[in-house]
Amino acid sequence: LTIYLVANSSSSIPVRLFRFFSGFGLAVTCLLLLLILTWLSTLEQPAKGLYEVQKRYYDAEAWYVVPELDWLPKINGKPVSLPLPGAYLVSAVLFVNLFLGGILRIRKGWKNIGVIISHFSMISLLIAGFVSHHYSKEGIMAVYQGDTSDFAQSYTEYTIEVAEIVNGEKEKPYVLPTEHLKNLGADQSRVFEIPELGIELNVSGWMRNSARVKVDKDDAGKDVIEVDGWALQWLKTNPTEELNLAGCHVDVFVEGDQDKTARLVLHGGDPNACTITVDGKIYGLRLMREIWPMPFQVRLDESIGEYYPGTRKPSTFQSDITRIADGSEQAFRIKMNEPMRYGGYTLYQARWEDSGDRPMSGFAIVKNPSDQWPKYSLYISILGLTIHFGMKLGGFVGKSSKTKNKEVSSDQATA
Repeated sequence: LTIYLVANSSSSIPVRLFRFFSGFGLAVTCLLLLLILTWLSTLEQPAKGLYEVQKRYYDAEAWYVVPELDWLPKINGKPVSLPLPGAYLVSAVLFVNLFLGGILRIRKGWKNIGVIISHFSMISLLIAGFVSHHYSKEGIMAVYQGDTSDFAQSYTEYTIEVAEIVNGEKEKPYVLPTEHLKNLGADQSRVFEIPELGIELNVSGWMRNSARVKVDKDDAGKDVIEVDGWALQWLKTNPTEELNLAGCHVDVFVEGDQDKTARLVLHGGDPNACTITVDGKIYGLRLMREIWPMPFQVRLDESIGEYYPGTRKPSTFQSDITRIADGSEQAFRIKMNEPMRYGGYTLYQARWEDSGDRPMSGFAIVKNPSDQWPKYSLYISILGLTIHFGMKLGGFVGKSSKTKNKEVSSDQATA
């Protein structure tokens, strides 16, 4: 009866699923898929840009990806390629596989302690990637020598800033959520209610890359929306995402009133706000890259760099800064590959320019809760592999020693 129950349970669906998701074959398949996806995305990056490739291959929403490469076989002039699972999905399956197979299913004991530790390091590395993907933020801080800055600006994400202007001064601004703008299409619109200001905004005609051009009213028609002689012109998306300048149309309504008060054309390349008057109040609207405040200030004391001879391409650069936080000041020197870390933020030396009276340093700012986790995972992996190979080496040496002693004893007995 016991034998029958064991045999019957081994063929049940839950047991089969457990064996499949914890199997070595699934682990090898996932690793091969990640290798292929990394290879294909690297090949596509020069043509489509890093931002676009990361979005297509690695985003959580990218459940599958169809490679677009010129050397793939073609039918009727179109490349033929099979869809592949996205890297996020493959990594999630690999995480389940490592946890079930490398932690739960593996035989427990001192002989496998090194292997278990190594599997745990791989799981922690996948967790670090998950945290980084969902909770990290990246931006740029541009500071001229002698100036101080306390905010970072996104490379790629745009937002719309709305603020009341009183006596020529901007009051506390209201910022539209970035995540509700970046998913808009050219033929879509979205309404944002701003109860604090008593107005509603209908954002439409979103263009990922555009130019703000001067047009005549006679030229404006069904396909061209003109406001005060200006209109937006669609441009092909630049592979370098930070060079794209977004544009959109905004219709302004008084809250609770369906009659449109004004229509504006906003462009990411316009540093000035577009102003409107609603019920005697003046409001300024500006399309700009998302800004997020820093918990400390950075004063650029000296920006040092050199260009390659005969070019405007920096060959080397570094910055002497003073970090101002909690009423204290501390000096740092930031070089390439030598960042400053503080309060969960990391500042890298990313740009340098010396085209005017004062040189400018651009600091890439990354807020990543799992910034150091990959390093710790690597240390854990080294520990696990060292233990495993050390035990194997010790066992091999011990077995060889016993075999040699037996041979010596046998020779002595024969003699």
